Amino acid sequence: MAAWPVRIGNPEASDRAIVADLRRASARYPADDRLAELVRCTIQGNAHFAQLWRAGAIGEHSEDRKTIEHPIVGEITVDCDHLSAGDTELKIVVLTAPTGSEDASKIERARASALIYA
Repeated sequence: MAAWPVRIGNPEASDRAIVADLRRASARYPADDRLAELVRCTIQGNAHFAQLWRAGAIGEHSEDRKTIEHPIVGEITVDCDHLSAGDTELKIVVLTAPTGSEDASKIERARASALIYA
């Protein structure tokens, strides 16, 4: 589903959560030069990111609601849960729709279309 346009339900909250998660990672790995360079370049190149970074929040991106614009079945709205594996940096992203809902049906149709057009 990553190839299709996605709209985030609450972009500002999502931005804050992603920056807070990145801040948490940078605090956990202060000697990671690549991570520090990513943060430095993003602060310099993105005023919104810089503002959120200066706010100093530390946290974890855990949930969101997204609408995927599928080219065959149309819009599919899903809950997006970000799961962490204990004290590791492993993240699992799970997209779900309520069982029996129109969005769940669209996910199944999208899956079927992928098999047909693969």
